[in-house]
Amino acid sequence: MTEGVDRYSIGGVEVICLTDGGTVFGEEVFATLDADARAARLDKAGLDGIRSEFNAYVLRHAGGIDLVDTGCGAHFGAKAGHLASLLAHLGIAEGDVGRVIYTHLHRDHVGGSMREGALVYPRAEVLLHAAEAAHWTEGLGAEMLAASERVTTLKDGADLGHGIALWHLPGHTPGHCGLRIGNLALVGDIVHSEALQLPEPGLSPVYDTDGAQAATTRRGALERIAREGLVWSGSHMLGPLKFARLAAVGEGFARVTL
Repeated sequence: MTEGVDRYSIGGVEVICLTDGGTVFGEEVFATLDADARAARLDKAGLDGIRSEFNAYVLRHAGGIDLVDTGCGAHFGAKAGHLASLLAHLGIAEGDVGRVIYTHLHRDHVGGSMREGALVYPRAEVLLHAAEAAHWTEGLGAEMLAASERVTTLKDGADLGHGIALWHLPGHTPGHCGLRIGNLALVGDIVHSEALQLPEPGLSPVYDTDGAQAATTRRGALERIAREGLVWSGSHMLGPLKFARLAAVGEGFARVTL
């Protein structure tokens, strides 16, 4: 396995998770969590801090190449911005990307979309939920949308072809989405820390626009993944293995390695 690259194939789609970088969140990101509970959960997971990674995805199928999010670009310094080199390692040029599907437009998901004021993927059609496009009227996401000549806004369940469907998962942002591809669920940012949030799905980070809605969305999505035996991967899942299953444990869930 190449470092920073993990793969899962479903139907006619090869899904490649690329690790753009990583970070350690401060305690204030989960400010409502008791310090003892935080320490116990991190210790159980073998972690020395609230570690998280930034993941993006390549979807290869008969229609071409899709990119799900564009990573951090240069916005997080040396701890991220590895997507371009990983794409090059896979032999994927910027002009080869036919569509960029955005889970949402936070900087760690759209940061690699622009370089010196120009689009990095100039040929790509831009796809995102209608509520996400409406939410961003300024900042990097708005800049990207204004520069893109082909922007398609979507609704929950939109058929993207090749067995790929949009899954609206609101709360983190109004138009935050994942994807369903057969038995695979890409869930975006419903979980920022598996160690802290899988045992307590109601726990929301400060990054959630609507923490209560995000908690409801998170629990519902995780319940569905566990109940239906789906494979899942998240935009902040730690690696190197980026695809897993879920088991219901008490009031929460536990990651199950494939």
